[in-house]
Amino acid sequence: MIRKADPEDIPAIVAFLERHIETSMFLLGNLETYGLDNREHPYGTAFFLRETGEGITGVFGASNGGLLMCQLPGIGRTEAQTYAHLLKGYTLRGMTGAHDQVATILDALPIKENAWKANTVQPLYALSLDALPEVNVETRAPEEADRGMLEAWFAAYSADNAIAASFAPETLAETAIKGGRVRLMLEDGVPVAMTAINAHAGAAVQVGGVFVPSDLRGQGRAGRVVAAHLADLHSEGVSRAILFAASADAAKAYEKIGFERVGDYRVALLAEPQALGDPT
Repeated sequence: MIRKADPEDIPAIVAFLERHIETSMFLLGNLETYGLDNREHPYGTAFFLRETGEGITGVFGASNGGLLMCQLPGIGRTEAQTYAHLLKGYTLRGMTGAHDQVATILDALPIKENAWKANTVQPLYALSLDALPEVNVETRAPEEADRGMLEAWFAAYSADNAIAASFAPETLAETAIKGGRVRLMLEDGVPVAMTAINAHAGAAVQVGGVFVPSDLRGQGRAGRVVAAHLADLHSEGVSRAILFAASADAAKAYEKIGFERVGDYRVALLAEPQALGDPT
């Protein structure tokens, strides 16, 4: 049975998603921050549950901003078509999640292959912060004086990152200054690298927004800024970090600080938002 989630379902949803936490961080983060009934914020999400007599066996999420998320182990084409029917009239921007599950759902949606700006599978990594190496790095939160630099950095970052490219650099810079989830790495008082948290749920975080200017790459700054940020979060009670790597170089940087590959993650974004019609 598939039904829309109710508030009393939240503890069971969290318990289920935490068993699959590496590929559930956006679902968990949106649920923790916005609950079930937010219909205004782009990240507010409607949750649908797959249930059997044993309880929840799958979760499907559709955000107000047009992003789909899922944790549906074992999903097949028939079930994917059920979600496709539920989504008729929904304006889709993209989808993220475990790569095989996302692929099955996307195959059921009435989207032409050439409509995708990005549809990639990226290696998924996790790290227990008890195993985080020590680094001697100076970091701080972004400030108003960093706005111009941040806009330039986010513009460069967005050129290689499909999710970030969905937002204007000015918006990303504003969020970085006011949101509290971004850290800058300093050398001689000058920012040389950036990292961020794009989802936080319970004692776990998902790392995103890692950026080093092109002329400063290849010297380990990406790994060090991530390690320093995570060390701060560890002292605040965070115990696990998750991320997906957009390139082989990024993967090597994360492996150097202890991240281990735990699977694959799919990121699919349309070139233009599309209102969904009848499923295929």
